[in-house]
Parts: sequence; C-alpha cells; structure tokens
Amino acid sequence: MKQLTPYTLCITLLLASCGQGTPQTSVPGTTPAASLSGSLSAQGNSLSACQAMYAAAPNRVQVDNAMRFGEVATLILSFVDDASKGRAITWMDSNLAVDPGNGLGALTHLPMVAVRTMVTPELIQDLEQNLPGLLSIYQDAPLRYSLAESVSFIGADTAQSTYSVSGKGVGVAIIDSGVDGTHADLDHVAKNVKLVGSVTNSPVGGAVHVDLVNTDTSSGHGTHVASTIGGSGEASAGSTHIRRGVAPGATLVGVGAGDGLSILYALQGFDYVMRPEVRQNHNVRIISNSWGTSGKFAPYNPINLASKRAYDAGMIVVFAAGNEGPNADTLNPYSASPCVISVAAGDKKGALASFSSRGVAGDANVHPDVTAPGVKISAARATTGVAATTLPDLDNAQYSTISGTSMATPHISGVIALMLEANPGLNLDTVLNVFKKTSREMYSASSGTTTRREQWEVGYGYVDAHAAVREAARLNPKRTTVETTVLPGWSSSVSPAACVPGANCAVNASDKHAVSVPAGSSALRVATEWGNAVYDLDLYVYDPAGQLMASSAQGVSTGEAVTVSNPVAGTWTVELRGYLNAATTYSGTAEVDKVVVLK
Repeated sequence: MKQLTPYTLCITLLLASCGQGTPQTSVPGTTPAASLSGSLSAQGNSLSACQAMYAAAPNRVQVDNAMRFGEVATLILSFVDDASKGRAITWMDSNLAVDPGNGLGALTHLPMVAVRTMVTPELIQDLEQNLPGLLSIYQDAPLRYSLAESVSFIGADTAQSTYSVSGKGVGVAIIDSGVDGTHADLDHVAKNVKLVGSVTNSPVGGAVHVDLVNTDTSSGHGTHVASTIGGSGEASAGSTHIRRGVAPGATLVGVGAGDGLSILYALQGFDYVMRPEVRQNHNVRIISNSWGTSGKFAPYNPINLASKRAYDAGMIVVFAAGNEGPNADTLNPYSASPCVISVAAGDKKGALASFSSRGVAGDANVHPDVTAPGVKISAARATTGVAATTLPDLDNAQYSTISGTSMATPHISGVIALMLEANPGLNLDTVLNVFKKTSREMYSASSGTTTRREQWEVGYGYVDAHAAVREAARLNPKRTTVETTVLPGWSSSVSPAACVPGANCAVNASDKHAVSVPAGSSALRVATEWGNAVYDLDLYVYDPAGQLMASSAQGVSTGEAVTVSNPVAGTWTVELRGYLNAATTYSGTAEVDKVVVLK
C-alpha cells in the first residue's frame, strides 16, 4: 500500500518484474557442445558484452538446475544451428516414445526443440551423449506466480475435494475498484454495484450506487481480487494453468468505488454491505479489503469503527497488511484492529515477501495475523479502463499478474469462505484460532543463519487451507464427521547432498518409505520433520502405480508436509530427497482421514 493522505486511499497495484534466473551450472561428465563461433559476426577485435557472452560455446551441455525428475514435463533443447536441430529431431523420433506433433516439436526460426516426456537422469544423459551440437536442456516452467499455483500451494484445491466445499452459500463482499462481471470467470457475481456519489450530495435516503454488470472501469484491481476469491477459471479452461479461485462457489458481492477510494466511499461500501437486504439475502459473512493507509492504529478511526460494527454482526473483515516492508512498524493501521484479520504476503516457496508490511515486536495489535500468497498472482484482467491497457499474461490475455498484500488478502477471504461452508458457526475469533493452530511456521535465512519468523512479521505463519478447513469441519460434527487413522510412523536418515536445490546431481541423496493406505480414505496426510532449517530437503509422495501425486519444496523449513485427497488403496511411497544437507535424521508421520459430509 502506498502512503496517502489521511483522507484519501488509493488502491495499490504492484506490478512485479519477471526475470530469468542466473546462469545454470553444468553437469559433471557431460560432453562438450560445438563451438558457437560460426554463428557470430566478428567486428574487429571488439565485442559487445552480449557477443562476449557467446563468443565460445560452453565446454559442456548446460542443464537447468531447477530440473525435477520423476514426472512428465516439457524439456526445451537448444542447439548451435539448424543442422544440429534437424539431426536431434530424427534421433528423438526414432529413440523416444514421441512423434513430431505428438510430444515432439521444433521452433521454426530458432534452433530449439521441445519434447514432452518422463524426465529422468538417464534421459538427460542420453540426450547429452547422442545429440551433437546440443547446448542446453531446460525444463519448461511458468515465469510468473500464477493463481493455479497459489491455490495448490496453500492446499485449497485438496480442501475443496476432500470436504466437498467451494464456498457455496457464503457471501463475500469486495470493497474495491469494482468487478468486471463481463469476464467469463466472474459472470456469476450475485450483486455488483458502483458507488456514484457521496452521501453529502444526495437526498436523505437517496441512492448513491447503481447496479451494473461491470463496475470496474478504472484500474482492474477489484476484478483481480474477486477472481482470486471466487473466479470460476472458465476463461482458462483447457490451458496448462487453470486460474480457478480459492472458493469458486462463493457468492460474490462487488462494491466498486473506482480507483480513488476515500474514507467516505469506503464507509459507504461498508454501509451498503451491511444493509439487511444485502447482508441477509446474500449471506455476506466476509468483507475483503485490499486497501489501506499509513500511520498509527487509532481505535476510533471511522474505518475501524465500521469494522467493529461488522464484527458485531458476525461478519469477518479481512484487510491487507500493506506493501511498505521490510521495515518494522509499517503495517496498514486498518489491519491492526483486533476486529479484523490482517494478511501479509508470501511467495510460493513459503518465504515472506520483502514488500510485505511488518508490525511492531511485542505489540498486541500491530502485527499481521496470517500470511498468504501475494507474489506474482495471475487472476482475471478487467476488459475496460486502465486495466484494458495493462500487460496481459503471455499465455492468456484474459489474465494479468500482480504482486502485493492486495493479492494475498483475497486468498484468505477465499479460505475463510471454505471454512464457513464447512462450519457456518465460526466467527472471526474462532477463525483466528484455527489459523493459529494450523498455519505453517516461516523462516528467514541470512548469512548462513536461519531464524524463525515472528508474529510481528508473519502473524501465525503461512496459511494451510486444507488444515484450516479440516479443523473447521472437525469443529462442526453436525455437518461433517472426520475419522482419523494414524498410520505407523518412522524414523530414518538422508545421506549428505552437496548440490543446490534442483541441480542435476548424478545421484540425489534420498530416503524412501512405504505407507499402506486403507480403502475408503478421503485424504492422506504425510509429514516429515528434521528440525534444522539450514538443511534443504524436499518431500515427494507417489501412489501405488508410481505416479507422483504430491510434493512439497519449502524454501527454508524444518519439515515438509503434503495432503492427497481421495487416495487409492495400496502401498504408497514417501520419498524425502536431499539437495543441500549433511547427514540428516528425520521422522515421518502419516494419517488418513475418512470424511463423511452429513448434509
């Protein structure tokens, strides 16, 4: 949130730049690639920085250090020239289970080939040894933090499946720039109004809002937020990344105040949402606010009073923590109220975003309550106003990618909608208790030292949507019964590994354990704990057929955990793989839940 006058609040849109990673390390024992010198134009003895970079080919094939093995993925192979590319296509067509147009393809004007297949160390070695002129092998991956990834990262998709929840019947009001109801993902918005005047300029009892299909004609910020909460994902159907919201069945109520949101307009938004015909007809239980200001928390600020009134009415108000980090005492003061939930922003590795505002150590109020994904979030892009000219996602122009606590906030609003469907009796306090019990610890690493993040930085930690919905369901036995069976635990160790995370080690240090899953299970929960956040180990869980079903790769953590919904019966394989660790002893636990929804 950028700093504004005390009387005017501007909705924040933080666009993050996306860049390539650092040059990748080569793999020991690989064959040298052909020289690039033939493709360069000499200009005397002077080379530009770019030309100098490619003056000679690397002495061995460069392999993406983010390579992940044991899964079907697309590899991109680059060659020194078209002749090498042509020979490679012929070899792969003959030796791999792919055909041109069916798993194998080539770019026309670039010497590159793409192949979709099971990625193994043996395959990489075969490609290196049999494709002369091969320069590099990279694994295809998104270049931005998309909504599909963030929903999966917090376990919202498994929560939806395991507990049969989508936010259905739960109303979420979004006070923001508006909502573009013409977007395919948001054509189910139940109520969409635009604030068109101030109560100071309207007759007593006169309407200061109008019902419109599209109320987001300025920034597109509110459309993005609404999509993250409850977008259907329809506009991304059939694509690699489905941008379905956290609670796609929630009842969305859009309250558009335009791009310039004053305190008065915000209050008019609260006022509108709290109308009986709005609140009751649409069962509005959540008010999502991705806006704020700067300064100190003041209990009697009118916004804080409005939050208190909503709290008294059984509504849960969610506020963005702000984008003024990383210094302390930068929290959005509206999010410091004990009557609201304050949301910090993290990335998809479980780390706190540098821009996320912090509170004050030891202060009972001035701190975030929970952290959610807020880095490079892809969601619906409005079709009108400024948003129509903003940069669309490369793979789908109906979406755009934004970063900020404004993007983290709707994730929490959506999670709460799932929780309320599972247990309508929850209120703000019980929701906070659930977050306290279920959120994941967060850590920071600096100069070789790892420390646990504190409440003034991240609140209770990184939200775990599946665990939160599970706890909500468990607290509501009238709707849901959750029978948990604890499977035998184990202790083991992982040998030392000296490669960086994702590097193509000749042999990855790992330990595997078999887990017997009984029939009729609704969810399998696996957790590993080694207690030392300096060590980097990742968790992989495979079904009886050997298919990878879940993985967890927190950036800095003392353990990894995953949940698989509706697991098939049989012997599952749990693998803990080391990337940068000494000999590590760990403990493993596994449980299965049998969920029965009574209604």
